Amino acid sequence: MSVLGINEIHKRIKKHSLIKNLGKRELKNPEGVGIDLRLGSIHKIIKGGAYIEVDPSTSSGQAGYGKRKGVETKEVAKFDEENEDQVWVTIKPGEYYLVQTFEEVNTPSDLMPILHPRTSLFRSGLLLLNSKTDPGYVGKLTMGLTNLSPFPVKLQLGARICNIIFHKIEGKTTRYRGQHQGGRVSPKKVERQV
Repeated sequence: MSVLGINEIHKRIKKHSLIKNLGKRELKNPEGVGIDLRLGSIHKIIKGGAYIEVDPSTSSGQAGYGKRKGVETKEVAKFDEENEDQVWVTIKPGEYYLVQTFEEVNTPSDLMPILHPRTSLFRSGLLLLNSKTDPGYVGKLTMGLTNLSPFPVKLQLGARICNIIFHKIEGKTTRYRGQHQGGRVSPKKVERQV
């Protein structure tokens, strides 16, 4: 598996809208091999009850996939690209939030994006929990964010928080068809996995 260089990423941004809502810095003067993504919104978990059920076995006579339920969230801050004075949020020790990028990805069948936290986050005590993104996923990217340090950390909306690297896939892929398509933060009602 190879990694796309900046020139190829920019070509795909222009031709296929690989990433939408990029800032001027990433369009004109990116650094390294990936593209930095900005903090678009912060969501606080306000109600629990999440679960992920196992898929029924074929011997049970049930067809389909298991059910799942996410948490209920409330958006506490959102990046406003038109505003020069962005909101600051203080992440206290032990707090956990779901955060989304401002940018949106449009992942083709031949690429698998992987997010990496910017080192300024973990140097401040913040842990960004993230995963790979499957081919076919379209939308903002959601991650977990927690403060592992004993001190509060201030984070401004619109700050660069992660770097996205695009891996070129060799061979067949299956396009994403899950519940988070389009950038949904969390399924708060019970749903059957797809």
